[in-house]
Amino acid sequence: MTTVPDLPDAAEALEHFPFDDGRGIGVNERFRELRQRKGLYRVRFAYGEPTWLVTRYEDARLVLGDPRFSRAMSIGRDYPRQEEGTDVARLMTLDAPEHTRLRKLLAKALSKSRMDAQRPTVHAAADDLLSSAMKAGPGMDVVVDYAQQISVRSLCDLLGVPASDREAFESTSAALLPGSGVGPEDMTRRFGVLRTCTEQLIAERRARPRDDLMSALIEARDDEDRLTQTELIDLVFTLLVAGFETIITQIPNCVYVLTRGDRVLWNRLRVNPAELPAAVEELLRNNASAGAGMFVRYAREDVNVGGTLVRAGEALTVVNESANHDPARFEDPDAIDFTRPPGGHLTFGHGAHYCPGAQLGRIELQEGLRVLLTRTPQLTVRNVTWKKRPHVRGPETMRVTWQDD
Repeated sequence: MTTVPDLPDAAEALEHFPFDDGRGIGVNERFRELRQRKGLYRVRFAYGEPTWLVTRYEDARLVLGDPRFSRAMSIGRDYPRQEEGTDVARLMTLDAPEHTRLRKLLAKALSKSRMDAQRPTVHAAADDLLSSAMKAGPGMDVVVDYAQQISVRSLCDLLGVPASDREAFESTSAALLPGSGVGPEDMTRRFGVLRTCTEQLIAERRARPRDDLMSALIEARDDEDRLTQTELIDLVFTLLVAGFETIITQIPNCVYVLTRGDRVLWNRLRVNPAELPAAVEELLRNNASAGAGMFVRYAREDVNVGGTLVRAGEALTVVNESANHDPARFEDPDAIDFTRPPGGHLTFGHGAHYCPGAQLGRIELQEGLRVLLTRTPQLTVRNVTWKKRPHVRGPETMRVTWQDD
């Protein structure tokens, strides 16, 4: 039976979300309760209008994959969010047919063969970074010294960014790190420098195409349609911003989980490296780091979701970390099981907005962990500072060593 709740008046107090300060990667116990109750649950973020929380797996798949739910409707609205700013990345909030058009062109450039070809480059970057850290001392910060650099180097190599311009990507990515202390004016300046470098790269690749992603994006066509100059620049920014925080969070998250306690999982992968792809998928599912609230959906029409009638124009927030722990979809969901049948988790999303860089993210995570497992078998986490109220949960810093200090 459909639940049609009496919606609270706008002035009525609602419980605030997130339910905790975001530190750590454990799944909040409150989601267990919400998955068991009838209907959806209505909350408020720090800013914006109320939103329905979507915590069950099947409901999340519906909202993420059904065109009756819109991202584009968040533009120009006081949408639910954790931060005061109201700017939303344009390419991340498009609906069909605009989104479909760009997605088709991007897919032509981000081919599986192109992504697979990046694996040796990613591995070499991780290996080089670890070598540099070993020369500098008996430890490193996995976030700043390793994961961040893997992400930036991989993107620059993929796009074909010349060495002379990589500082702009590194500077902008560093500013995106939690605790960077970079203010709005400095951030705007860094993005301006990055835009100039991107425009120069586009001009160079138009004149002299190479075997890199930027050339492929420029050449991608769907009949006579192709990406405009503005769309090319926006895509580069989107690839940097959207993919950056995820990968620099997931590598340390996985290191933390694998090495805690008796280190059974870490030692298992050291002995059986062939399990690494399956292990990465299971860790992506298990870790509470999917970034609830990053992309709000709005109902285009009245829709029944999980027994609640969501009215046209109301906001919904999918909590991926809760859906990934739904026992109705995953047996013994709180256990880490590398033999679990692959696929199904929602960490990279679902439907038309499934992360186009998911394959590269998996490669970066697999090779980043592979190098650590192979070359630092005794790696130990010494100190962790957790991000507070993040979009993507994980460490702000994580100091590791591979021998006694």
